[in-house]
Amino acid sequence: MKFIKIYIMEKKDILRIIKELSSKRAPSGLEKERGKIFKKEIENLFKKNNLSVGKDELGNYFIKLKGTSPKQKIAILAHMDEIGGTIRKIKKNGKMEFSKRGGYEGRWLVSKKVQILNSNDDWINGIICGRSAHSTPEKLRISEKIDPLELEIYCGAKDAEETRDKYKIHVGSPLVFHGNLGLLNPKYNDNIIAGYSIDNLAALTCLILLTRKLINELMNDYGELKIKSDIYIVATTREEIGTEGAYYFLKNNPVDKVIGIDIGIVEDVANTINSDLKLDGGPVIVWQEGRGSGIFDYNFCKTLVLTAVKNNIKYQNGVFEYYRSDAGKAQKWLGTSSILIGIPTKFSHNVPEISTIDAIRDTTELIFQYLKNV
Repeated sequence: MKFIKIYIMEKKDILRIIKELSSKRAPSGLEKERGKIFKKEIENLFKKNNLSVGKDELGNYFIKLKGTSPKQKIAILAHMDEIGGTIRKIKKNGKMEFSKRGGYEGRWLVSKKVQILNSNDDWINGIICGRSAHSTPEKLRISEKIDPLELEIYCGAKDAEETRDKYKIHVGSPLVFHGNLGLLNPKYNDNIIAGYSIDNLAALTCLILLTRKLINELMNDYGELKIKSDIYIVATTREEIGTEGAYYFLKNNPVDKVIGIDIGIVEDVANTINSDLKLDGGPVIVWQEGRGSGIFDYNFCKTLVLTAVKNNIKYQNGVFEYYRSDAGKAQKWLGTSSILIGIPTKFSHNVPEISTIDAIRDTTELIFQYLKNV
């Protein structure tokens, strides 16, 4: 009975953290407001140790936890940014064309709500325009491929002047996809979460939970971890547009190993390339990404598998074809021994995305057990 009560409290706390992080939007390059929430959550854990979260020139937030006799440095990374777009053109009729920030397809965009950041730092609601089914011939409904570059956004303005002068939207204004984040069906299921930016809110939440666990279970009275490694906890920027933040941080803070936390691609739709992963199958240990151009440290992956087996943590093995990560950049471009751990997620780079509270918790436990025995 006591275990069940603790489990329910853990779920509520995880949901609170991810919803708090989601309250501030973070298109690539504008992660600061979400980063402030991450910083606050982390610093609240360190009140008695008087430690503070740092921020570098590219906007990465980080904290260094010292080991008792450090023989190596390990960085744990999760990115803050989310997919979105940038206003590219304001048309005479007031509608707007846009370019992508991050990778996604046009198939799911029609009639989606967006939010555009105007020059007053207000989020303006808009809708991606689409032809009505009542006016579209059948052959076009079947054969037409939608390119995001051909789509338009309507915000209520009657012409270009109103878009610029009243709504304060300009060419270069960033946008994100509108939605809510929370339990999918709270009355029936207290585990499945749905919303925008699960990639990478789930991993950011995991990073906070991991830091708390390190403090509560491995930190001594001198503010040092009772392990022989220094640990960097890093919330990175600009992952969706080329893993820029992680690369910058690691170039300026050389480490011996990198553990990246991101999403694990759960896909069960026909004509997709996937590793047959399950939403409830446990954390995903990723062996390869980027169509074979990103190979993770094989022995590092094996060590994580052994850690999972030894501690009775269920896990899955994954290979991601159309995917690149912070950890992959560290391995490929810096030669740093790296691994990627994915939190199982459905409908990635669509809105909403789907993941689970259990997966966030189990990923936290897997990484903690590895660090505890490193």
